[in-house]
Amino acid sequence: MRAWLIVIASLVGGCGLTPVEVDVTFPREENFLYADFGQLLVYPVDPAEGLGDCPDLLDQVESTGIGMPVLSTDRLPICDFRSGGVSFGDVPPGPHAYLMLAYDDADNLLLDGCTIAEAYEGAPAVEVRLFPTSDYAGAIAGRTLTCGNANDKCTAGCR
Repeated sequence: MRAWLIVIASLVGGCGLTPVEVDVTFPREENFLYADFGQLLVYPVDPAEGLGDCPDLLDQVESTGIGMPVLSTDRLPICDFRSGGVSFGDVPPGPHAYLMLAYDDADNLLLDGCTIAEAYEGAPAVEVRLFPTSDYAGAIAGRTLTCGNANDKCTAGCR
């Protein structure tokens, strides 16, 4: 069973675009070592109805694709997502679902996670916790890691 971390930031006045830093948390280092690429997507949510949208968004992405996010990174090397290494310079006002996807080099979706947060001046980084997808075990079956830790992976490029 998946646990969902939902962060709802309080509304603060202002209608302009706001920079947002995103921190991604992997369940275990081994999960990070199997991942090769990540993609961060931002979807608007209706504050009156949609604050529980994360499970539905994750199901949609896993079954039919990414849909129409308001912001998206390209698929980037997974090491770019360490220690707040990904941010958006201009998130529109209002609550948004921040959806993170982690893939292996064969394009298997290994991990995903979602958090709802609102960008505002001085807000803390948005934290997205990842969890293995239903395809995780099958995708890593029979594979052997050649990296001992995340630092080796991100500096030496090993798997």
